Amino acid sequence: MRLPVYVGLLLGILLGSRAPAQTIYTHDRQLGGAAVEGVDEALYPFYHGVASGDPLADRVIIWTRVTPDSLGNQPLEVAWTMATDPQLEQVVREGTVTTDADLDYTVKVDVDGLAAGTTYYYGFRALGRPSLTGRTKTTPTGSTSDHLRFGVVSCSNYQAGYFNAYARLAERNDLDAVIHLGDYIYEYANFVYGNAEVWDDRTVAPDREIVSLFDYRTRYGTYRLDPDLRRLHQQHPIIAVWDDHESANDSYAGGASNHQSGSEGSWEDRKDRSRRAYFEWMPIRDTGNRSIYRKISYGDIADLVMLDTRLEGRDRQLDDVTDPALYAEDRTMLGAAQKAWLLDQLRTSTARWKLIGNQVIFSEFNVGWSGALVGQPYEFVESGFLDIWDGYPAERTQITQFIENEPIENVVLLTGDFHVSLAFEVADPPVALSFREVDGQRVPVYGATDYDPATGSGAVAVEFATPSISAANFDENVSLPIALALQARVNQPLPRVDTLEPGNPNPHLKYADLTQHGYYVLDVRPTGVQADYFYGPILQPSNEESFAAGYFSDSGTHRLQSAVAPAAAKSRSDAPAPADPPGTTTAVTDPDEVTVLSLSPNPVGAEAQLQYALRRSGRVEITLLDAAGRKLRTLRQLDQIAGVYGLAVRLHEYPAGTYYVRIRSAGGSSVQPLIKR
Repeated sequence: MRLPVYVGLLLGILLGSRAPAQTIYTHDRQLGGAAVEGVDEALYPFYHGVASGDPLADRVIIWTRVTPDSLGNQPLEVAWTMATDPQLEQVVREGTVTTDADLDYTVKVDVDGLAAGTTYYYGFRALGRPSLTGRTKTTPTGSTSDHLRFGVVSCSNYQAGYFNAYARLAERNDLDAVIHLGDYIYEYANFVYGNAEVWDDRTVAPDREIVSLFDYRTRYGTYRLDPDLRRLHQQHPIIAVWDDHESANDSYAGGASNHQSGSEGSWEDRKDRSRRAYFEWMPIRDTGNRSIYRKISYGDIADLVMLDTRLEGRDRQLDDVTDPALYAEDRTMLGAAQKAWLLDQLRTSTARWKLIGNQVIFSEFNVGWSGALVGQPYEFVESGFLDIWDGYPAERTQITQFIENEPIENVVLLTGDFHVSLAFEVADPPVALSFREVDGQRVPVYGATDYDPATGSGAVAVEFATPSISAANFDENVSLPIALALQARVNQPLPRVDTLEPGNPNPHLKYADLTQHGYYVLDVRPTGVQADYFYGPILQPSNEESFAAGYFSDSGTHRLQSAVAPAAAKSRSDAPAPADPPGTTTAVTDPDEVTVLSLSPNPVGAEAQLQYALRRSGRVEITLLDAAGRKLRTLRQLDQIAGVYGLAVRLHEYPAGTYYVRIRSAGGSSVQPLIKR
């Protein structure tokens, strides 16, 4: 989602606020320009690293991507190994798998026959070289685990800032998994909203809005070359769902605000291409229909239920809070099948905690009051916040009433999308809304309901929203003073208007930070859960992070309370995966300055797409050659900085046959065959 443009009107808010006190930590890691160097030749041919995900008690997905020397359509055999030690000597499973251009040379193996609640290490081998060694972990069964810990993240816009938060999570050795709640990539062209300070250093390929399958694959490839994201995947299994930007902004089942059928073709085709690239590049288990809602059980302590609030069944967003259709009983965020599945998972779960991975804010979020501060009506402001569950109130009430009536205890919603940190006691409704005329103006009044914000009585669940890794939040869209002013007011009683006391619009909101980037760690024990928020800078590579706040909920209470410190450490930590591929030096002899990452499709009809990486800035010349090696035309000739780039190779006027694309830079060259049908 993109933060509503209405927040620019809050320039009229003049109240000040102070950022919360923070404890600063620093970490030992060498910094440098690796994030913009394109590829690390020490990782050849596994430039995009390794990953694992969707752990179960007896299996886990492992992933890699191979970059062949010649990107024809020949199949490539890749060996894989699973072991119980970082040196990959105590092997428990191994095998081979074949990949090719049809899979974008990605490799995904569902390794079974594993022991529950066990840490494993894995790696791949192809073209005579090993990959990085990855670390992963299966889920526990029964009552074998009494302490779980997850990193919770979302909204990682490559161009908006550095992925320092990913690096901090990668350094942790106490996580069972990382839960990614969506917006793993962004589909925008090579220009984004946010702070312009890092745009030129964080260019993405392709430099256009991604629409085609090649575009989506290339964008994932650009992200996965980032050393911090690569390290995160190497060290932890990931349990991920998409949000909107993996396809297009504000997407729903039948379209997206950022999709124009006239120039970008069918939405169904674009949606299918985005799904295909996601399942190729993410370590997610495919059951055959590319559906992402699923349950992962962690013994009797927690069931993790992951939802799809975007592409599976969501009705189109409305843009007017006064539209009667907003309150229709059949208006849906989930779709009938997924909603029935969710309710069944909640009803039948025997785990102590029911964790729901949910893309958008579930709790009521009341902001209409702020319109009066800048001369705008309540309805104008509220209408800008209908992409979240506030835009689907009847279905939200159906879910909360189900939780209350069953009754189902210990439901925790984990939320992304909004680029800010929020912690709610989930009450439906948390306030009673009415309106009064004051000095000729219609003023919202927020009254009491059965929910008691002092004790948590009347709440049915708790919700923790994670900040963005780097995507722009309120201060970057507007300004820091305005964001801090709004932050100070979103969960406080409003000032008196004449003799009227209009109440607190968000008494259920116990924590709000609208300006920081980072993540939270969710600590899960039989007795309670705690979310610890950690923040850090994004405009330059940094080892710094701060603990800002912790909020906990005791089992059976649905109440949030502030913690004075992060949750106590786990009794066991795992050995990290090694920094370098096994049995190799840290560098390849005479590494190429230019690396071709993909050339697709091949064979080609009229046009192919080229993706390449430069390790060093300098002059680049790309030419098209015929089968005899004669130059047909120059495709590109210019100076480029180190990074990843794309180029369309057009063969419209040439007959069927074999051609070559040659890329020359100051430090080397690459020649790739291209067959035209």
